[in-house]
Amino acid sequence: MSDRLAAYRSQHPEPASNLPANGSGSGTAVSSRADFLSEITSLQEAINNLTNNIRYISTLHTRSLNTASGDETVTRELGIIKEETSKLQNDIRDRIAFLANQPGDDMRVNQTKLIRKRFMDVLQDYRRAEQDFTNRSKQRVGRQFRIVKPDATDDEVRQVIDASASGTQIFSEAVLSSSYGEARSAYREVQSRQQDLAQMERTMAELAQLFNDATIVEQHDEQIKEIEHTAQEVNVNTEKGLSLTEEAVRLARSIRKKKWICFWICVCIIAILALVLGLALGLKK
Repeated sequence: MSDRLAAYRSQHPEPASNLPANGSGSGTAVSSRADFLSEITSLQEAINNLTNNIRYISTLHTRSLNTASGDETVTRELGIIKEETSKLQNDIRDRIAFLANQPGDDMRVNQTKLIRKRFMDVLQDYRRAEQDFTNRSKQRVGRQFRIVKPDATDDEVRQVIDASASGTQIFSEAVLSSSYGEARSAYREVQSRQQDLAQMERTMAELAQLFNDATIVEQHDEQIKEIEHTAQEVNVNTEKGLSLTEEAVRLARSIRKKKWICFWICVCIIAILALVLGLALGLKK
């Protein structure tokens, strides 16, 4: 490993996670507010390191493009820092997903959303940086090929850039028939660039998957909150329904009681009338 990379790594140590070692959310939840805020701070530091890694990768990309041929030192440094960056990305993603799956108040929900958004923004920056380097590398490959074969068609240039079998054959034949003194050197550089482009495609695919995972976590989080909100509404409505049912039962009992009171009042009135009529008829006789 180069001294530059060693110095860079010493200046950007990885922050320790406050989550369980498996990072899958199956361990002990971040229960206290202090633990939660400590984990948020740790994630902020991890995202800062991720941002620094991306800047360093961009610096190495620029250095690579400024060399006439593939620099093995730069290539080796890129391989190391990209591997570390990939692990860091996955770690941050898992830790954010763990927090998102934990129950919490509005403060926790909002803090988790903010840290997730920042992580997704950094991933977007990384994707743009990688895409920019990919485009510049393709342009350089095309220029190198046209130096070797000035009359190359656009289709031939595209095949060489895509590193297809036919493109490799076209370039090999152009090198053999070229009077350009540094044709073989250009060919070696193009081969190196083609390897870089293949690596770029893998990195872009990984970033796309990471971004998709983060988006799924966000959508899942929103679905959970919608379910919780619906459950709360159902609970409130159920309580209201029970209250109304109890009130209806009470009213029904009251109505039945009043009906019986009215019935006995009527019976009493009828009895009194019957008694009065009986007495009246008896007196007439």
